[in-house]
Order: sequence, then structure tokens, then C-alpha cells
Amino acid sequence: MSFRFPLQAVLKYRENIERREYLALGRIHQQVAELEIQVRQAEELCAEATQKREAQTQRGMASVHLQEAYQQEQVLEMRRDHLRSRLQQLRIKLEECRKSYELARQKHEIVDELRTQRLDAYRREQAKQEQLRIDDLFLSRRKRN
Repeated sequence: MSFRFPLQAVLKYRENIERREYLALGRIHQQVAELEIQVRQAEELCAEATQKREAQTQRGMASVHLQEAYQQEQVLEMRRDHLRSRLQQLRIKLEECRKSYELARQKHEIVDELRTQRLDAYRREQAKQEQLRIDDLFLSRRKRN
């Protein structure tokens, strides 16, 4: 008789949940990485715009152009701030996903450990039964002689 784990369906379910949470965690992690790149690019654009305006101010420029430069900087800074805000929200979501994954992993490990314990007990019982058969066979042969 082969080993049958009565909670095999639960184990499979827990594995699937863990896999789903792991994939979700990976997707959020990828989004965070992409957004971090966008934030860095936005910061670079803001710095470049500020440097460009300061350089032009040193050389002298019309007030209308100065006003346009300030507006452009303001738009870039608003975009950067918006990206930073989204990044902060995503990091919170990432932490939530990490916790969900850890919980799913722990639940899977609990059922898997139970399966391992039951399998070990089954194997010990099978070995015990096999040893009894061998002993009986040995004793029956010894009685014949």
C-alpha cells in the first residue's frame, strides 16, 4: 500500500497561494524598481532645468523667459513629487505583499512539515512491517530444519 496524505489537496492549495503571492510580490517589486528609475530621471531633469535657468540668468535674460523657466521647473518638480508619492505608496504595498507572501509561505511550510512527518511515520511503519515479515520467514525456515 502506497503512502497517501489526507491533506494533499490542502497542501496543493497552500502551494498555489504561496506561488500567487510570490508572483504578486515580484510584480510589485518590478514596479518599485521602474518607479525609482523614473524618480531619478525626474530629479535629473529638475536639476538640469535649474542649472540651465541659473546659467541663462547669469548671462542675462528677459523676464518673460525667466518666468517660463520657473514654470517649467515647477512642472518638473510637481511631476517629481507625484512620482515620489506614488513610489512611497508602492513601497507600502510592497511591504504588505511581502507580509502576505511570508504568511502564505509559513502556512505552506506547516502543511508540508505535517506531510513530511506523516511520510516518515509511514516509512517507519513499513520498515517495521517488513522486518516482522523477514523475522517470520526466518523463524518459519528455522522451525522446518
